[in-house]
Amino acid sequence: MSYASCTVTINNNGVTCNPDPVIVTRNSQDGVQWTMAQSGYTFTGVDIPGGGSDFGPPDITTNNAGRSVMTVTDSVQDLGDYSYTILYTTPSGERRSFDPTIRNNP
Repeated sequence: MSYASCTVTINNNGVTCNPDPVIVTRNSQDGVQWTMAQSGYTFTGVDIPGGGSDFGPPDITTNNAGRSVMTVTDSVQDLGDYSYTILYTTPSGERRSFDPTIRNNP
């Protein structure tokens, strides 16, 4: 199986996650993989309140293009929408956060 893919873009207008919500389908995806659109920004974690045991801990790496990548497993046992907070640092080391949504589908 694969991961639902989401690109996080940061610019002067703020932060966007595409798609938002990111949709995870039970029989075809293992979780979510977020990728920073720009190098220099680094994921530091994710907080998924109310996610129960559906979501695993984040695995944070850097891809060949030098962009931060964060992967979280999702068992999709509980269906519905989950608001979550992406935690990241800027190129200057400032800690920031952003709040998009995960939708678990059957």
